[in-house]
Amino acid sequence: MKTYSLKFTVIVCIVLFIMHTSFILIPIDLFRMYNLILRPLIYMILALAVYVFMGIDLRPVRKAYWATMIALLSIMMLGMVMLIVSFLFDAGQNIMTINPAIIVNNLWTRGLVVVLGDFIRYKLIKSTNQQNRGGVIIALTVILAYSQMNALQMLLQGNVLPWAVFFEAIFRSLVISSTASYFSIKGSFLSVVLVSFTYTMSPYLLPILPDISPIVLSLIISGLLFVSAIIFFFFMNENKRVQQQQEKRAIRYAKKPIVGYIVTISLVGGIIAFFVGVFPVYPVVVLTSSMAGTFERGSLVFVERVPSGKAFAKVGEGEVIHFISHGGVEYIHRVVDFSHNTNGERQYITSGDASDFIDPIPVPQDDVLGIARTFLPFIGYPRIFFQSIVSTFR
Repeated sequence: MKTYSLKFTVIVCIVLFIMHTSFILIPIDLFRMYNLILRPLIYMILALAVYVFMGIDLRPVRKAYWATMIALLSIMMLGMVMLIVSFLFDAGQNIMTINPAIIVNNLWTRGLVVVLGDFIRYKLIKSTNQQNRGGVIIALTVILAYSQMNALQMLLQGNVLPWAVFFEAIFRSLVISSTASYFSIKGSFLSVVLVSFTYTMSPYLLPILPDISPIVLSLIISGLLFVSAIIFFFFMNENKRVQQQQEKRAIRYAKKPIVGYIVTISLVGGIIAFFVGVFPVYPVVVLTSSMAGTFERGSLVFVERVPSGKAFAKVGEGEVIHFISHGGVEYIHRVVDFSHNTNGERQYITSGDASDFIDPIPVPQDDVLGIARTFLPFIGYPRIFFQSIVSTFR
């Protein structure tokens, strides 16, 4: 199997190099056929050949679970950075997601190739002995990065700066491929796919992208991959003292598994109950800028629940209240005055702090849900981001 691994590495590199180089200068109509049919087919044949001749490796991967967790952490870091950058520089709709046909095409022509390439990479690296592993890793890293590069096509389009081509087409592909190869050495196949697929396909699948240049986006992706690789290195190469401490801690926890489960379930249940709104204080995300200056858009506001019968006593002028409008939409606005309806019941006149106009419809006492007490900035942006994703596909 070790001999097969080295031979298959040479075959894979030669086939992929010839294929990618041969079709790099073909006309656009043939290039489309190459992307849709030929390239995925060749990757499928190579992956099947590696699977058949290399067999199934039943050896357990040490720390496979933690490698997958590090990969998921890397994905979450990417999501958070995208949110922050979108907040700082605004965001716009990704033209790659405006049509479902484009999404399916990118998943087939790019995503499938990434997954099959990672399978080939993982099997060959894992099956190679220590003597030849370094050369196999370098060869697969370079050739799989080369297969994702479109540098020459970009240069042929004209009016493109060489350094822009380097960062967008060459540097980013090499960093992604290098990180995937590094995860293949000690990680699980799932961790390799998570890192490689997410970072390769994020510019093609995210419906909302920050309003930044492709070069900056490439640098952000590359930087996050470097951070992920560093985290992976330190975690997978921890010293014996730390391992012994973890083993002792695991033994200590094993003595009281029920207590640990109860505490964990209680904490998770309490967090879920809080966000669902079970407790007297519940969270609300500010979705607009109507309260800018007090609660910025994306803030997570903590609201004290007010029963309808106590609104008269608790809600006064100047309070910021959470209420529901006649159309069923929830708002957080400030009480600026009072009025009474035909039945003599109090109504609240509200307005956003960032607006010079009062809300057109007074708020009855029964529609008051609570009083805003404090807030945390930016914490609510994940909801705004996912809400924008949902609205994009509606």
